[in-house]
Amino acid sequence: MAVRKQVEKDYAKILFVNENISQKEIALRVKVTEKTLTKWIIEGKWEALKKSMLVTKDNQLTALYDQLEIMTNEIKTRPIVYDVPQFLLKPIKLKDNDGCEFLEYPKINEKDYPIKIGNFANSKDADIIAKLTGAIKKLETETNIGDTVDVAKKLIQFISGQDISHANILTKYFDAYINELMRKI
Repeated sequence: MAVRKQVEKDYAKILFVNENISQKEIALRVKVTEKTLTKWIIEGKWEALKKSMLVTKDNQLTALYDQLEIMTNEIKTRPIVYDVPQFLLKPIKLKDNDGCEFLEYPKINEKDYPIKIGNFANSKDADIIAKLTGAIKKLETETNIGDTVDVAKKLIQFISGQDISHANILTKYFDAYINELMRKI
């Protein structure tokens, strides 16, 4: 799906899930046909989303921070495994003074050998941590059209409590602004 069409679909989804307006009005505001909007609603199961509401940015950030914390704690508590050569881990056959054979493991200090697995991030861990922190940074710093719509919605709700005619005018301006943002994508 083209980026612009995806943005239109995302905008329509936000309006459908968060606003109590008709499908006809959503189609007009997003500038798509009602048939297209109905198709998106059915395919995307937006009715269910409307009932449960969208996952908020704060919830997503909390989940990412939780994943990062779990990973960090797992790394911190990971047991250290030393790279002891395998031949030192096998028993040696010995004889006692009476000539009886017995097995004995060599006495080693495993800390004399390099760490094979430790409580520090390996390359796989580092990759996952980088992806998590990147996603967190993106969510914390990026403002997308959905955020703009959310701010617009809150401002219009506030103004509609004061002056409904000004809120209607402001709604038209916000719709035009959001459509302009979508054209730039």
